[in-house]
Amino acid sequence: MTRRDIHAVLGERIREERKRSGLTMEKLAELSGISTSFLAYIETKRKKASLETIEKIAAALRLPVADLFKSMPGPKKDLVYDAARAFAHLIRDKRPDEIETALEVAKTALKGMSGTRDRRGRK
Repeated sequence: MTRRDIHAVLGERIREERKRSGLTMEKLAELSGISTSFLAYIETKRKKASLETIEKIAAALRLPVADLFKSMPGPKKDLVYDAARAFAHLIRDKRPDEIETALEVAKTALKGMSGTRDRRGRK
């Protein structure tokens, strides 16, 4: 595996998370307190962001800073990571009781899927 430039990983991850969150560059820049052009430069690795700016962008995306530096190769890892991020985005503005309910529904659904797979495997 070749070593990738950390600024390229950061720019790609910010773009991915911005799109996954349904945010335009303008909206993410506004939420982060930076200019749209500076955000565009960061996403295309033409400029390097300070740690303070990266922290602001992560906060606007409602992500831990570390998540912006993760490069997760492999289709299964990407699928699991994308599903987890999508679920997190779905529940991020919900009340704690609604989040607990959503988690219980997901657990029940997954148990049902496991049971179906087990039964099929035995036949």
